[in-house]
Amino acid sequence: MFKRTSCFLTVAAVTAAIVYAQPPAGPGGGSGRVRGGGGGRGPALVSPQVNPDRTITLRFRAPNAKEVVAIGEIDGKDHPMTKDDSGVWSVTIGPLAPDIYNYQFRVDGVVAMDPLNQSVKLGFGAFPSASMVEVPGDGLVFDDAKPVPHGTVRFETYESKTMGAPRTLWIYTPPGYDKGNQKFPVFYLLHGAGNWDSSWVLTGRENYIMDNLIAEGKSKPMIIVNPLGYVQAGVGTGPVRAADMAGAGGRGGGPAGGGRGASGAAARPPNPFGDDLIKDVIPYVESNFRTLKDADHRALGGLSMGGGQTISVGFPRTDLFHYLIIMSMGAQNADTTYPEFFSNPAATNKTLKLLWLGVGKDDNLVGSQAKALEATLVAKGIKHVYSVSEGRHEWVVWRHALYEVAPQMFR
Repeated sequence: MFKRTSCFLTVAAVTAAIVYAQPPAGPGGGSGRVRGGGGGRGPALVSPQVNPDRTITLRFRAPNAKEVVAIGEIDGKDHPMTKDDSGVWSVTIGPLAPDIYNYQFRVDGVVAMDPLNQSVKLGFGAFPSASMVEVPGDGLVFDDAKPVPHGTVRFETYESKTMGAPRTLWIYTPPGYDKGNQKFPVFYLLHGAGNWDSSWVLTGRENYIMDNLIAEGKSKPMIIVNPLGYVQAGVGTGPVRAADMAGAGGRGGGPAGGGRGASGAAARPPNPFGDDLIKDVIPYVESNFRTLKDADHRALGGLSMGGGQTISVGFPRTDLFHYLIIMSMGAQNADTTYPEFFSNPAATNKTLKLLWLGVGKDDNLVGSQAKALEATLVAKGIKHVYSVSEGRHEWVVWRHALYEVAPQMFR
């Protein structure tokens, strides 16, 4: 581990040296962070630059490029950039609502991050990493680190019998957890495709969202568990297995029932992710943390792929989860895929404490699926909350979704 870490730091240092040693070019003023410069070298290159009018200016040095376009979760549009005489491409976007945005550069067809921006959204598999920028509002907002009591984020490794390999969990414990003997409800919160088990913390800021909600008395203190959503060994826990590289890991989940041969489940394929969650993750958490070990105090939720996993694992297992939170996902013909959930609406309504379905109004990726699921829930008389927010299929939506739904849980 020491050798790996040292190697990583060495590569990072060399990369930083290359970036910072580039000759200055383009404007560097404004309210953005200044990097490099000094020693009579002239103005430093700044990117991203957040302007007083809440626009952002992005810059990228590529003197030999023929086309550079700013892309990502900004406003749903591609933004062609303009090159100046020194080879620096730039574009100003906005004004934007106060929030955190992801972006990348497409340089002659190749996606690149902003080398001057240290704030990174980690990608996974076919989804490349992106740079992040926060457009501030008037003071600290719901997902900022406010001067309130803070919880703790823990990184745990467990042995998955289902996957036949060690896997990892990111776990948030609420403020004061280490000083008492109180037991807490648990929210198993899943990431989406292209994310990691760390994404709800590092990109979604779940810990600060929950710290603020708890401090304001809006949410019950709870433990949040973020497992790895892919069907494979843990990332960084050892050599990559050939089976995982060959695609056995896939994107995890799938439309399966999550470990119980209930009525109708035979029509669904096996669900290793669901088995891992139920047979390995939950027992590990309940053996090592002070949890309330009943379905009234156990929630399952997730975004995008994780929302699909919530459906495939949670609909057949309402005996385990009495709170189901589905973000930016849905399902066609859910009543025929999960007959045990829909066949007796009165029983389902009596069992579930909360079924929450949320989607961005401009989500062109899964919006139709979310509407289809909501229509089925209405037609079958299943009680639920359907929340349509501003935004697309992006982290802006999911941070706000957690802020909205957490106060409705474990009441």
